[in-house]
Amino acid sequence: MASITLEDFHSCTQRGGEPPISNGPGGEDRIALDNRSLWPNGSELTVNMWGGSDLVRGKVVQYANEWIRYANLTFKFLPRDFQGDANIRISFDKGGSWSYIGTSAKNIAQSNPTMNYGWFTDETDEEEFSRVIIHEFGHAIGCLHEQASPVSNIPWNKPVAYEYYQKLNGWSKEQVDSQVFAVANQATTINSRFDRTSIMEYPYAKELTLDGSWADWNRHLSNLDKTFIMRCYPKGGIQRNTQDGVYLVNCFKGDEKSSGLAYYSHFGNNDGQQPDDYVDVTHGDLTWWENGGSATFASSGHTVTWNLAEDAGRSELYTRVGFADKLDEKWSVYRDSYRMLYERDGWQCFVLFWAF
Repeated sequence: MASITLEDFHSCTQRGGEPPISNGPGGEDRIALDNRSLWPNGSELTVNMWGGSDLVRGKVVQYANEWIRYANLTFKFLPRDFQGDANIRISFDKGGSWSYIGTSAKNIAQSNPTMNYGWFTDETDEEEFSRVIIHEFGHAIGCLHEQASPVSNIPWNKPVAYEYYQKLNGWSKEQVDSQVFAVANQATTINSRFDRTSIMEYPYAKELTLDGSWADWNRHLSNLDKTFIMRCYPKGGIQRNTQDGVYLVNCFKGDEKSSGLAYYSHFGNNDGQQPDDYVDVTHGDLTWWENGGSATFASSGHTVTWNLAEDAGRSELYTRVGFADKLDEKWSVYRDSYRMLYERDGWQCFVLFWAF
């Protein structure tokens, strides 16, 4: 990504208890979550849209519900012209797109919107609907901009960025500090490792950083987005704030095969990454994971025990199929898509389930 043209760039501002600025197309972010703004797990959130064509309203429903596939929440979309209170209130006023963060919307008068879409029409591209709606509803359930994560560590070229966002949005230096450079407080933030593929990360060009790093357009939930929000709003499981977890994998090298547990201290979008620890469960065969079992990691001495439903391997993807224990922690186990997680010394390891 050499550059981002001003003509093509539409962005979002995130709003907390004190609304920041939103002057139209501007900057965006990665996945972290303000733990003070989480809705109660299992909540049904009412959504009222003020205006919008039937097509645009349908797209909002369609893409907002992408989060509901993984989070233990429900969106109840109210009929057109509904008169009454709602948790999330959407306007379609021209200009920028923005949303308040999670439960901070409760501080906003019912006569005011808590989310806005500033450029949707019936001719809007499908991937633009996907990108913007999923992003804004991520804010609505508590997600922050990815670049606001305490672990993002983006080496901004600030003089260049100030000039860029002044031309793009007309933002002052203070507004850029608030919307682009501000980093959330680690004490009030649940975060994964920095994920440039997150739907909560907005693009920025390499010219805006000192090391030439950049982020591209993200239009769909990343694997880390999915696993992260499942941890924050678990379906039938224990809500956890720790960040480690294991993958239950089957590995192959020619005619050789083995099953094992791949441990990651920062669990999330680990595709292509070597595990921090690994324990072979079967030593030359494949295990039937549904039978349950336990294994001990040699380096840490920690034992992980897992128990799965009998039909776990036939369950719907990404649904909870059991539980696991490590020390005093209880983890939920979810079915995965049997994708390749990593390669090592000629071995290819594929994920059947993951637990955190």
